[in-house]
Amino acid sequence: MHNALDMLNVCIAPTRLCNLGCTHCYVKPELLRDKAMMDEGLYRKTFDSIEALFKADRKVTKINIELLGGELTMMPLAYWERNLPWTLEVMAGWERDYNAEAALIWCTNLIFKDPGYISLLNEMGHRYGYGLDVFVPWEPDTNRFLKDDKLLPRYFRTLEAITGIKRKTLCITMSKAVIERGPKFIVEEFVSRGITDITCDMLYPAGSGKSYFHKTCTYGEVSDYILALSELVPDGVTISPLVEMETASVTATHFHYPGNDSYDLEVEQNGEVTFNSSYTGDEAIQPTEPLSVQDLRFAEKAIFNNAPEMLVRHSMPYEECGTCEFAVVCSGGWAWHKNLHHNLRSIIADGDCPGLKRVWLQAKANAGAETDRSKYLAVMEARKREGALRLRVATANIERGREVPLIEDSFAGAYDSFFNEFDRPRLVEMMPGALFGKSWAERLFFYDAIGAQIDTPKNWYADAAEEGGEELFRHILFGNYQYLTFDPVRVISEIRYRQQWKLARLVENIIADLAAGSPVRALLGGAHLDEVVLMCREAMAAMELAA
Repeated sequence: MHNALDMLNVCIAPTRLCNLGCTHCYVKPELLRDKAMMDEGLYRKTFDSIEALFKADRKVTKINIELLGGELTMMPLAYWERNLPWTLEVMAGWERDYNAEAALIWCTNLIFKDPGYISLLNEMGHRYGYGLDVFVPWEPDTNRFLKDDKLLPRYFRTLEAITGIKRKTLCITMSKAVIERGPKFIVEEFVSRGITDITCDMLYPAGSGKSYFHKTCTYGEVSDYILALSELVPDGVTISPLVEMETASVTATHFHYPGNDSYDLEVEQNGEVTFNSSYTGDEAIQPTEPLSVQDLRFAEKAIFNNAPEMLVRHSMPYEECGTCEFAVVCSGGWAWHKNLHHNLRSIIADGDCPGLKRVWLQAKANAGAETDRSKYLAVMEARKREGALRLRVATANIERGREVPLIEDSFAGAYDSFFNEFDRPRLVEMMPGALFGKSWAERLFFYDAIGAQIDTPKNWYADAAEEGGEELFRHILFGNYQYLTFDPVRVISEIRYRQQWKLARLVENIIADLAAGSPVRALLGGAHLDEVVLMCREAMAAMELAA
């Protein structure tokens, strides 16, 4: 299935120090006692590097920045009096210059050490409106509020005092205790105190959450909760997952609620970057070599080292996704659950699918319109044309002696030098096996995003099948490599040759229907297979022309 991913999400942790002692946190407990704080120059450099990455990756169009800890308000107020307005100005510029829907999320536990933060947030809210989202967690069974909820009144007082922020989001970590209290509690206690938006996060086994994961609830319970909550909230209060689904069910474009973003980077206090913000410390997803936002080739290295995460985000590990009308945007549901061990998955897999299809169906009913992918498909077609043009330019430069192919083998031991090669259209000759720890399917995601093209002689397709198997060809067939140019005849021929693949059966059925002039049966269940049908048509036309 094609997956419409386009979000650059970056979590910046200027501090990890926390003033609470929750029994569950995705951050490794020892990090929450670290008093280190990000240097202000490094903090601002981080935004330069994020912008460079956004411009270098040709496939991302949206930016989301989360400021988190620890607890941000454990830092000196003066730090944020200087840097929060500066940050919001930068992001307003991104919104203006790139139409990037740039949003800044300030994550806080509302237990403020310095009450001056209330004034600062209110001032920023008045000045920047919806450009700033205050993000508040609700985890009632993690000892967050101490015995007998001792800290809860203080939490509520702070929430009520933050009156200048237009968007105050309550992030409910779904657990058995949340289900027991019911959605009415949220309306009575939080909406009444100024919460304007609600989202529901699911647990994942990271940090101290590995043991706490057993307190989670099922997908069905989450769907029930969201649907019940939607009946209770007053006008003007949104439920993020439902709102996102309503839009995505019509446009079949970006949907970010379950974490299937193109990037989920984490920037630590020292500027070092990891590649899944949900995993910290020794659980962190590390690059091939340590990567800092100060690296001169940060953008190229970030795209390259993010490629394994792209495979996860694009993965569709559930059988039911193959015929689901929402799969192109849902992308298999919760990103952090795709690789769960069967024993853990069995705890939550009841009552609905990992993508919460029952909520999708309600969202589509709310939207009152059928899905129309035409605008999205037009963008994808334009990207294919641009990729074909870059291939012609790179090939012509080689033929005229102005350029040489980029041969992976020649860079096998030169990690830093490799990333200096992509300031112009390049034609890449791939080598067998891994390069800097990345597989063929992963490297293709890198070349696709960075603007390179692949040399694909006749034997390349058989080699690719051996290197990346059916998963690599799924990404070719469904257009997840959006700029790379492939020969439709050779793609379809290689897939049909691999008769054991499910893709082979899908392609055979589509070609049979097209040849007979019949409706394509694979589309009848509502699945969006436009990219596959198009490639089959192109291959059939080319073979007929050559006959």
